[in-house]
Amino acid sequence: MVLVSDTGAGLPPQHADQVFNAFHTTKPHGTGIGLRTSRSIVESHGGRLWATDNSPGSASFHVTLSTKVEGHA
Repeated sequence: MVLVSDTGAGLPPQHADQVFNAFHTTKPHGTGIGLRTSRSIVESHGGRLWATDNSPGSASFHVTLSTKVEGHA
């Protein structure tokens, strides 16, 4: 597991379920594609990406990846 924490505004409860949706952003000039793209990449490799709030004023993003190695033909 990899854990990355920031020191921003945190993860507002009203956005907790939406931050990984395409084009949803909590930033005034954000595009809303970064977290959706990141989650898609992680999931395509059998992993999981999620966020938690660290009130007051920060959020953590957790990434887990499978340790199972698949054979390639």
